[in-house]
Amino acid sequence: MKKSLSLIAALLGSNAQAGTFLTATIDGSFAEWAGVPVLSADGGDNAGFVDIGNVQIANDDNFLYISVTYPNTLSAPTYISIDSDSNSATGFDIFSVGLVGVEASWQNDFPFTNGTGAFNNGLGMSGDFFGSGAALISSPGDVAQKEWAISLEITFNEDGSNVFDDPDFDILIWTDAGAGDVSDPISYTLATAIPEPSSIALLGLASLGLLRRQR
Repeated sequence: MKKSLSLIAALLGSNAQAGTFLTATIDGSFAEWAGVPVLSADGGDNAGFVDIGNVQIANDDNFLYISVTYPNTLSAPTYISIDSDSNSATGFDIFSVGLVGVEASWQNDFPFTNGTGAFNNGLGMSGDFFGSGAALISSPGDVAQKEWAISLEITFNEDGSNVFDDPDFDILIWTDAGAGDVSDPISYTLATAIPEPSSIALLGLASLGLLRRQR
């Protein structure tokens, strides 16, 4: 989406989404994404440059997973930015239009931190991967689809707090290449694992036994 149009559209509201619990393998094979909802769809409007297409997000207990498609196979640079407190008044205001106020970002897989009025405040993060909070990426080059894994345990070097301390956060996928392109701002809530049916049955039996003992 061209910057002048996409930002106006995005200002109409973020796309609130409950999370999908999934463990993705970052290997350039995308079969596991088949059943994951597309949270933002906007391909075909940044001709000749990085064109953000479909965005899917999932998580397990350890990582946040992101998949992005690129209709014209141009995909670098792609930025991933996290508004960890879901407050557009704090953090860095991408394109200065009040969509999000981000505190943590990745350029392709390279991690950096943001601050109010500062695209890169130089303070950085710690944790997986490579000790710096880097993202694991399926391919650094231009391809039609990419996937990332970002550790849910990474911390801000500034104060040691967890980037994902709040399970509810906003995320924006964007590029400044060409006319610029952004996804919808997505409000995501980390999913929790669904117990196996056998576990649910055992829990039910245990509860029934407790009720009988109390009679």
